[in-house]
Amino acid sequence: MQVELKANEKIEDLQYDGLRIIQSADEYRFTTDAVLLANFCGDMHGKLCVEFGAGSGVISILVARKKKPSKIVAIELQQNLADMARRSVELNGMSGQIEVVCGNLKDAPKFIDKPADVVVCNPPYRKIGSGERQLAENIALCRHEIAATLSDVIESAGKTLNNRGTFYLVHQSERLAEIVTLCGDNNLSVKEIVPVCPREGREPNLVLVRAVKCGGKDCKLRLPIYVS
Repeated sequence: MQVELKANEKIEDLQYDGLRIIQSADEYRFTTDAVLLANFCGDMHGKLCVEFGAGSGVISILVARKKKPSKIVAIELQQNLADMARRSVELNGMSGQIEVVCGNLKDAPKFIDKPADVVVCNPPYRKIGSGERQLAENIALCRHEIAATLSDVIESAGKTLNNRGTFYLVHQSERLAEIVTLCGDNNLSVKEIVPVCPREGREPNLVLVRAVKCGGKDCKLRLPIYVS
């Protein structure tokens, strides 16, 4: 299927089952973190999935093909990214399975007609004032907690999910204690943690986290993943 490309955009191969995605030199580009999160998600046959901060749509597109949810509602705050995600969804013939919504993740329950079975999020990692701030506001919004904090993400996940619904998150390993605390505050039980290391012999810089709304207290710490 052919779609319109705007200035500085190109189509890239996602290296899985013929899937493609539109990327722009002017916008935030997805990283390995997004692919790791999509692969970490469990089977979703027949389930309603909501993605927070969908960006260019890479996670929703990979999850739709790999995990088989009945529907994905992909929420993205920035109009340019939401438009690019919609065209990538159309490019892959997934318009019947993925709905892209331009809106704030804090309003997620308003965009669905029933509580979700799954919420997936690869949020901005850096707190305001930590690390080098991007000069371009559209890039900064994707990397820094300008529009939504980690607390906002987890609180909204708790409100969006049904009981026993699942929340999947990728984030910096140094914020794991904060993640676990915030999940507990929002009735989400952390059930699985996977450390992600840049290479063998290096400490984890990321964690993949699975939490369940109204889940039990057991939690599994998995073997680490080595990116290279």
